[in-house]
Amino acid sequence: DGRHDLYGLQALIDRTVTEAGECLVRRRWRKVSDGLPVPLQIQVLEPDYLDHSRNELLPNGGRIIQGVEFDPIGRRAAYWLYPDHPGDVMSTRSMSRRIDAGEIAAVFRVDRPGQVRGIPWAAPVVLTLRDLDDYEDAYLFRQKIANCFTGFIYDMDGQGGTTTAPVAESIEPGRLEFLPAGKDIKFAVPPPAGDYGLFTKDILLRIAAGFGITYQALTGDLSTVNFSSGRMGWLEFQRNIDTWRWHMLIPQACDVISKWFLESVELSQGINTDGVRFNWTPPRREMIDPKSEVPPLISAIRGGLKSLPEAHREYGMDSEEVLNEIAQTNSLIDQLKLTLDTDPRHTTSNGSAVQQDQNTPDPNITGN
Repeated sequence: DGRHDLYGLQALIDRTVTEAGECLVRRRWRKVSDGLPVPLQIQVLEPDYLDHSRNELLPNGGRIIQGVEFDPIGRRAAYWLYPDHPGDVMSTRSMSRRIDAGEIAAVFRVDRPGQVRGIPWAAPVVLTLRDLDDYEDAYLFRQKIANCFTGFIYDMDGQGGTTTAPVAESIEPGRLEFLPAGKDIKFAVPPPAGDYGLFTKDILLRIAAGFGITYQALTGDLSTVNFSSGRMGWLEFQRNIDTWRWHMLIPQACDVISKWFLESVELSQGINTDGVRFNWTPPRREMIDPKSEVPPLISAIRGGLKSLPEAHREYGMDSEEVLNEIAQTNSLIDQLKLTLDTDPRHTTSNGSAVQQDQNTPDPNITGN
C-alpha cells in the first residue's frame, strides 16, 4: 500500500497476529517500469482472505485444510485466497484462487504440533473479557439507580384514597417536597457493590496472563511496583517476547522476506547473492534501573559468561558498528591528545587514573 517501510510492516504483522491469530504476507513482483530499485513489494493481508471453506483430499495424495494445501508428505504447497476481502461490499469476485506457497508467508504462533491456522490471542480469556464487560455495565447501572434516590410513600394513618395535596412521584436534585398529613416517605437502599477495585484487578490479572503479558503492561498501573517486582515481571515478559520474536516473527516473516529480496536482486540485477545472509537485531530491552543492571552485565562479560557482541545485540545494537565507532572515537581522542574521564583506557569507573604498565610504551612518547 506504500504506507510503511519494513519496520512498519513488522509492526502491522505483529498486531494482526495478536488480533486475528495469524497474518498472511504475500510477495508481489513488480515491473521494471514501476521505478522501484528492487522490483518487489510486500503485501500484508488479513487471514480473512484465506478460503477456510476449502477442505478436500487431492488426487496426488495431498489435501486442503481450511484453505491451506499440503503435498503428499505434509509440506505447505499453496494457499487458496480470495482476490478481495470477503467482507468488502464492492467485491464482485467470490471464488478463491490457488497461490503457490513460495509467494506466501503465513505468520502465527504455533501452540501445538500439526497446527494449520493461528488462534486469536484473546481466545483463552474471551469469556473473562465478556464477564468484565457485563460487570462494568452492572456496576454503572447500579450507580445510576443509586443516583435516582428511589423512595416509597407510606400511608401512616391508614386512610388511603386520594388527597387534595399533590404528592411528588419523582425527586429532582435539590428539591424539597412537603407531604400531606398522614404521609411518610422512605428511601430505598441500593444493594452493596462489593469491592469493585479488587474484583476488577483480579479479572485484569487473568486477562494479562492469558495474553502472556504483565498486568502493568496491560493496564499501565504502576502504583504497586518496586524495582524487584518490576524487574521480575519484566524478565518473565521478556522471555515471552523473545519467544514471539525468534520462533514466530523472525523465522516466519523476516527470513522469508529477506529470501524474497535476495531472489529479486539476483533476477533483476544479475548479482550473485550466494553467501549473503541477514542478521536480525531486535529492539533493545529497556533497563528498569541501569545503575543496578549494568554492573552485573559487565561482570558477566568479564567472567566469560557472555560475549560483548551478545550484550550489544541484547540492547538492539549492531556490535560491529559499535566497536568501529569506539575505535574511531579513541583514535580521534588520541590524535587530539585528550584525556577524558569517560575513556576506560585512562580512568577507572570511579574516576581514578589507570596505572600504566611499565612494559607498555606510552603512545605519546617517541624516540630511537
